[in-house]
Amino acid sequence: MRNNIVLVAAVFALIAVLSWSGNFVIGRAIRAEISPASLSFWRWAIASIILLPVALRTTRAEWAAIRGGWKVLFALGLFGAALFQTMTYIGLTMTPATNALLLTAVNPMAVILLAWVVLGERAGLRQWIGIAVSFVGVLVLVTQGNIEILKTLSFNQGDLWIFGAVIIWGCYSVSLKLKPDGVRPMMVVFCTAITGAVMIFPFYLWDVASGDIFAINLKTVSGILYTGIFASVIAFASFNAAVARIGPSKASYFLHLMPVFGAILAYIILGERLEAYHFVGFPIALAGVLVATTG
Repeated sequence: MRNNIVLVAAVFALIAVLSWSGNFVIGRAIRAEISPASLSFWRWAIASIILLPVALRTTRAEWAAIRGGWKVLFALGLFGAALFQTMTYIGLTMTPATNALLLTAVNPMAVILLAWVVLGERAGLRQWIGIAVSFVGVLVLVTQGNIEILKTLSFNQGDLWIFGAVIIWGCYSVSLKLKPDGVRPMMVVFCTAITGAVMIFPFYLWDVASGDIFAINLKTVSGILYTGIFASVIAFASFNAAVARIGPSKASYFLHLMPVFGAILAYIILGERLEAYHFVGFPIALAGVLVATTG
């Protein structure tokens, strides 16, 4: 039974990571066409509209649970929607993908530490070994098999935004374990989306007032639709389901697979080549995740 729970959680986590990996590629691809605030606002506005039928079926008992747990739901919207992705989009406009991927790879460690402080969850030796192994795989992918690249890295203001987003994601992941009982999982995602859209709206208006208006074309519209549907509704619902089954620490291990899926999607969407180092880093990163989440 336990193995079935882990397997189902792994499937949910993989769906989330795949969707977010695409978000990384899309965010980089359209960063010159649309501002971070505009992309974040429309992303969550679309997600809210998609999930509106879920909200319309809310019962009195569920509304009571929402009112009772509004602080946690607000925190989920603040951390997961308003802050995390906006900070990531801002960072991607100022830092190379190499830096961003390296900093994002720290995510599982941040979640583990916060889960220990807030929830009392402790990672065992097996989990730390798994993280170390998968991190090696990430390094192979990010450095393209040439560790000497690390010596040439220079960090900038964009890296601070990415690192801040990593900490914020840890806060979101831990907050998921505190969500109120009696609130449907998709309603949690709706509350996250609507909170994010409302909080980002003033910054979107500031962009518009400043004349920073994005052109409506196939590239921007498809990018916004992807982030609203896949990177928001599908990814968040899937990740929340994984956390509910195996906790924030174990669910976060799968984030180490983002460079793996990111490279594959870049090959499919952007036509980038798959090199020899991909086939070395992929199995190492995957092996680390398997070690950390099984047994």
